[in-house]
Amino acid sequence: MPATLNYPGVYIQELGSGVATITGVATSIAAFAGAAPMGPVNKAVDLFSFADYERTFGGLDADSEMSYAVRQFFQNGGTEAFAIRVVKSATTASAPLSNGTIDVLQVNAVDAGSAGNSVVATVDYGTALPSSTFNLSVVRTADNAVETFNNLSLNSADARYALDLVNGVSQIVQLSRTVPAATLTALPAATTRSGTLADPPVGLNATHKEFQVSVNGKAPVTVDLTLPADGASLAALATAITAHVKAGAAGRNEYALFEASATGGVLTFKSGVAGEFSSVRVLPGLANNAAGVLKLGSENGGADVDAAAGIRPTATAKFLTGGGEVPYAAADMYGAFIGDRAVRTGIYALESVDLFNLLCLPGITDSGVLNDAVAYVQERRAFLIIDAPPTSIKPADMVATMTGTALPKSSFAAVYYPWIYIADPLKNGKLRLSAPCGTVAGLFARTDADRGVWKAPAGTEASLVGVQALSYALTDREQGTLNPLGCNALRTFPVFGAVSWGARTLRGADQMTDDYKYVPVRRLALFLEESLYRGTQWVVFEPNDEPLWAQIRLNLGAFMNTLFRQGAFQGKTPRDAYLVKCDSTTTTQNDINRGVVNILVAFAPLKPAEFVVISIQQLAGQLQV
Repeated sequence: MPATLNYPGVYIQELGSGVATITGVATSIAAFAGAAPMGPVNKAVDLFSFADYERTFGGLDADSEMSYAVRQFFQNGGTEAFAIRVVKSATTASAPLSNGTIDVLQVNAVDAGSAGNSVVATVDYGTALPSSTFNLSVVRTADNAVETFNNLSLNSADARYALDLVNGVSQIVQLSRTVPAATLTALPAATTRSGTLADPPVGLNATHKEFQVSVNGKAPVTVDLTLPADGASLAALATAITAHVKAGAAGRNEYALFEASATGGVLTFKSGVAGEFSSVRVLPGLANNAAGVLKLGSENGGADVDAAAGIRPTATAKFLTGGGEVPYAAADMYGAFIGDRAVRTGIYALESVDLFNLLCLPGITDSGVLNDAVAYVQERRAFLIIDAPPTSIKPADMVATMTGTALPKSSFAAVYYPWIYIADPLKNGKLRLSAPCGTVAGLFARTDADRGVWKAPAGTEASLVGVQALSYALTDREQGTLNPLGCNALRTFPVFGAVSWGARTLRGADQMTDDYKYVPVRRLALFLEESLYRGTQWVVFEPNDEPLWAQIRLNLGAFMNTLFRQGAFQGKTPRDAYLVKCDSTTTTQNDINRGVVNILVAFAPLKPAEFVVISIQQLAGQLQV
């Protein structure tokens, strides 16, 4: 009810509907990991086209199976992918910036690897305070990325401290200050000088007699001149300003040694406190501003020289050097691709990615890598597409692979055989033998968009765009030895061309009788799990009783009913197709006491028609009896 009812009349209030709409997540965001000639190392880069890949990683490369896989992914209908460049080891490019005497800043590339050698850092003094601050611009010529940071200081107490403004903001470089502590302590006291003035000064009057002075970044003191006495001469004015500042800042130590002086027609204000934090600023008066007529402050023709100005880097342009990487070899495969979760290397670079659905490691068939990769996609509610080993050329070789221990026996992965031939733009269209995972991932994406994640990415409409031939042309009988083992075949047929002709997971062997035998069933379950996980966060900390359970049933039921109407489930009616249950039978009083609410969501999956059996029978003529 309204918060306060205090007068007779009509009150209006808005009530919540209790509906928290659940939105289905994306189903075909792919992630690729592999070698590339350039680009950031161990960083998941978001791509929306192959042009994005070319700009970041250098495009197609004969030694990069990933480059061809990403290209095939987008050609076959993929719309978004992440690419991770992996190497055995990488060093970071860097460059020191000097003030002419010592190195004061170290500029390091954010991303390790040789791409950092294309970064050039440029310092200039075209700032609002040209006598104290500097600008830093960085350009990465490899992809023409440009960043500019203006009005920087090396005073760590300054609001424009370079490290605070650059680090964590720049996508190209990080800074570290390399000035010894003894040098910082020995920096001279800061000053601010006016422009050249007449003696006695002109322009001081009842409407131009105030300004403010701030020392070492502290709260300013107002100077209110007593005219005409304080303006009788520049010397008298300097003496008066010193007195006014000290009187206005009585008891504040940072102002105790402040001093104003006049020499050669120039007023000079000196902090009196040396070291890194020393600074003097003149600010406009609050009422009768005199800073302008006295030419105080850089905006009025003066010069503010902070102590930290002495450690500014000189105006220069300098390339970063020393970046490089060591490509992985067969012995380095596990360390390069699995990496270290703590520092997010290898596939764990995907820890920085909110959502991905498909993982491809083009050409990688190392059992250690695949086992860890499938464990990771299971944790992330994603799916691993595996290439058949390139040594498994004939069906008999692949049968040995499927019956051995080289591949993970998981419903969160599927293997595709054989490898494919595509036209290689780097060799004027000559055929190149390539891993099929990128092509298959693009097919998954196209099928999801056209038919839904519950449709098997296989059949006569599952054409493989860009595939000119297969490394082995399977016959029906040969596929008959592979399909019962859970190996998905790529086939060529007249008219239809190259197509995907299998839809089983690596738990799809007939002998396993697994619930998630088929790729679309597993991927539909992953879609439901991820969507419901994200769509029920609002339930946490709500009162755990029947009103909450009713809301849960309403919201999840609406989501499941939408999918039913789209044809995602088996069954003629919602009752046949799915179940959402959340009540006192799923959540007991003991569950409530432990803070638990249990929700049961069941669905009847659509399974693909793998075998079409047509019975032909003669219809005998009718006998007259």
